[in-house]
Amino acid sequence: MFDVGVFLNGILEILKVVPSTLLLAVIILLLAIMLGSIIHLIVQHKVPVLSQLIVVLQSFLRGTPNVVLLYFMFAALPELLTIITGSLGIPFDANKINPVFIVIFTFSITLSVFQSEIIRGAILSVDKGQIEAAHALGYSFWQTFTKVIFPQALIEAFPDFMNSLLLVIKGLSLAYLFTVMDILGQAKLLGGYTQRYLEAFAAAALIYWLLCIVLTKFANKVEFKMREGFH
Repeated sequence: MFDVGVFLNGILEILKVVPSTLLLAVIILLLAIMLGSIIHLIVQHKVPVLSQLIVVLQSFLRGTPNVVLLYFMFAALPELLTIITGSLGIPFDANKINPVFIVIFTFSITLSVFQSEIIRGAILSVDKGQIEAAHALGYSFWQTFTKVIFPQALIEAFPDFMNSLLLVIKGLSLAYLFTVMDILGQAKLLGGYTQRYLEAFAAAALIYWLLCIVLTKFANKVEFKMREGFH
């Protein structure tokens, strides 16, 4: 029999980790956007060696599940940092690396590949006639970018950025495998404590759903304001 009391208590308990989950997701998304911008610039300008390496990296990240990448990073990153710090003569204990750092690093790198494509598409969506008009008016490259390209590209990319945020929030359910607490992790703890896993996971599912609804409505309002303000 489904226990409504346990379900409602589960909602309250899981809500406690929603702010930290959102913060972690936002940090990952922002880092991914910054890395994606760098990737886009490297590929666009065909930087020797780096552009070829990025193509290989993009293929690897697209074809590898996140859970595999997380396990790989948890094994490889401490070893890599140990080698780097050792060569520099810096004392370093790989066992003291915070799992949150590895989760942020892994998800940011993985997501950056997709953000680079979003950024590329958003920039290409800007009418070339407006760019040419800006140049004709004597705008510098930076002025053209900040006043013409960036505002319009941001509007086009914003819905995809918000979709990426939702994907990160759901993807962070894997972080519990590495002791990083999120919504699903809290539900698993609650289920183990009460031995009522159905109610705990139902509460987690409801919170994920409500988060999706709230963030989608928020994104739609922000996008409307951005389009209204630009035009």
